[in-house]
Amino acid sequence: MRQIFGPLVAVVLLSTSVAAQKPAPVKGPLATAVSLRCTFSVFVATEWKDGVATPVTNPQDFTFQIDAINLKKKTAQIVFGQTKAAASAFLTSTGLNVIETTPLGNFLLTTVFAAGAQGNTLRAVHSRHLGDLDAPGTAFQHYGTCNVLK
Repeated sequence: MRQIFGPLVAVVLLSTSVAAQKPAPVKGPLATAVSLRCTFSVFVATEWKDGVATPVTNPQDFTFQIDAINLKKKTAQIVFGQTKAAASAFLTSTGLNVIETTPLGNFLLTTVFAAGAQGNTLRAVHSRHLGDLDAPGTAFQHYGTCNVLK
């Protein structure tokens, strides 16, 4: 009996700790958003000089939409001008994360933060990690906001 009791206690404790780690449901505009318009006014790029990464900051006017957000299927669509790309969408307690993979295999990640919203305007960061077959890779981070359209 003692041999069964030890593993049983371990299973009960494990299932209790896993249940306690379940995140709280997300509330607010991201929980029901189907479409976002994101605008980024500043970016930081990485320049590589003699193998050392140097950040360079510049203003910009960069806008795209995240459409067809389906949190049950974990899908979305990135729309930039006439170009559309499939993406994955994940809603967590901290925000919405949208991940696009380019045909070359690079990753683009947009995080729209749940906290700090002003109405339907939410803070956002868009990161691009771009590698090339013939040149060193580079990374960009764009800072701005996303507005819930519907």
